[in-house]
Amino acid sequence: MSDESSKLDYGYVNLPMNVDEILGKDFWIFDYITADMLPPFTEPVKLTASISIFVRKGSFKFSNNLIVYDFEGPAIVNIRNGETLQLIKISPDFAASFIVMSKFFVEDIFLHINDMQNLSAMSRLPVAKIPLDILPKFENLYESLKMVYSDYKNPQILKALQHSIIAFYYRYAYRCYDILTTGADSGARLSDRFIQLVKAKFKTERFLEYYAEELGVTTKHLSRTVKAQTGYSAASWIERFLILEAKILLKSTNLTIQQISDNLNFPTQSFFGKYFKKNVGLSPKLYRNS
Repeated sequence: MSDESSKLDYGYVNLPMNVDEILGKDFWIFDYITADMLPPFTEPVKLTASISIFVRKGSFKFSNNLIVYDFEGPAIVNIRNGETLQLIKISPDFAASFIVMSKFFVEDIFLHINDMQNLSAMSRLPVAKIPLDILPKFENLYESLKMVYSDYKNPQILKALQHSIIAFYYRYAYRCYDILTTGADSGARLSDRFIQLVKAKFKTERFLEYYAEELGVTTKHLSRTVKAQTGYSAASWIERFLILEAKILLKSTNLTIQQISDNLNFPTQSFFGKYFKKNVGLSPKLYRNS
């Protein structure tokens, strides 16, 4: 389908209609979408990019990985790449903005927010209410991101976008998840405790048996609960923290690859190199120079 301009009651918006074109970008923003612009969703869609949706107003019902959520705006919805989304119902007054982010764009953000107390809640819950007192801050964020995104002469545009989002999480967005953390059920609390423990011990403890024993549960129960709550397996969380730490050390320090391997307690530099390449697709040296 070719590109078109759509005349809407708020002005003209240039919308690339080719979905592959949008998903092929590291970052793409669309500032305002209404109910009449959305086609009926009859089938679930598996996403190849991460999408963050700022629901300004209206009610909406959707399923994420077959779990149904029924919510009222204002709210923030985050769907990760690889997850399945189906829009079931929206109200006539529905209005939202959204950004599309590649896997690598999101991982770079995770490098900076992996110490947030609400990380587990953000991972396990795709939707959260926005407190009314910070609603204008979300409006300002999208205005700011649009301005940054339109600055084509800036060679650091992606970094500027990432750091704008990171700063916003630390200043305002974390509050959307505070109440979800406070009112968490037993499964959510176990996932929260597990992730906090992994953050503290991932350099030296790689096996689930250690974490299960520390948390007083079986490895089977831990794996099943963490997967159900966060969408990632318990083993994947250990791996994610390990790879992200390796990326940080490679990009932001002058440590040799041997020193980084030792820092992360790999038995040999060769083993570290193979492990890193398997997960990242590049050797540590090529990643450092990329």
